[in-house]
Amino acid sequence: MIAGTPFLGSGVGRSLILALGQDCEAGAALASRLEEGATSFTGATTNWGFGAAAIDRVSRDFEKRGWLVRDGAGWRRTDVDLPKGLSSFLSGAAAMRNITLAETESVAVVTLPAAPSRLAEVLPTEGPVHASMEKTSDEMARIARSAVSSITIMSPFVNRDGAEFAMRTFDESPAPQKTLITRLSGKTGRAVRPLVAEMQRRGIRVLDYFIRAGDGYETFHAKIVIADGDLAYIGSANMTLYDRHSMELGIIVKGKPARAVSALVRSVERVSVPVSAT
Repeated sequence: MIAGTPFLGSGVGRSLILALGQDCEAGAALASRLEEGATSFTGATTNWGFGAAAIDRVSRDFEKRGWLVRDGAGWRRTDVDLPKGLSSFLSGAAAMRNITLAETESVAVVTLPAAPSRLAEVLPTEGPVHASMEKTSDEMARIARSAVSSITIMSPFVNRDGAEFAMRTFDESPAPQKTLITRLSGKTGRAVRPLVAEMQRRGIRVLDYFIRAGDGYETFHAKIVIADGDLAYIGSANMTLYDRHSMELGIIVKGKPARAVSALVRSVERVSVPVSAT
């Protein structure tokens, strides 16, 4: 480090932990390489044992802080000095996160009934723990924004408002691969089919998982939003928005549980039928 290098203040440290979350360890690896003198790299090929998506998420955060700039398919160091001790700080943050992983592996997300809601009135009496519940729509948007390579939404039931919400969610994501999996029967088919052309214009692939099997159909009831195979929402919320008095509950999972969900979603994509605009 040269004279005048900035120290890592508590404000920057806190914002790094909040922004990087599960990627603190990847951030430490990248910061270490930069501190060692690396001036450029390509995340897709130089990932130092981490997924390319994780390195790309860290690089985008470092870009916002002025430490990196885009350079073709990769990244290049700027003249802005890294804070002193950045890699050590992120290594420590990653270690602390691993220690508490059992408690933070999942996050509860909820959609409360439309106001006026008796549940919303009673829930605060359970104490401050209810404040740790996140709003479903906010968490879906966060998952979308975190996606680097792919984002998939699985919802068996979709109405017009829900389809438009799904498109807005996809629009928030920089990921090039966007997929909606649904079952195009009944009301869902009537809502989604007229929008397939618009979805394709936005780069969204639509798949139908509703396959004839003997006297019935093979299909699904799971509701999932997953980004890059390492961050997923699993819950009860369909893409069916309207003014209803219904509570929806789900969880956000990361790491190994999300990778298991990802394997399932990839398998569903393989057996589903691509939908073309009519």
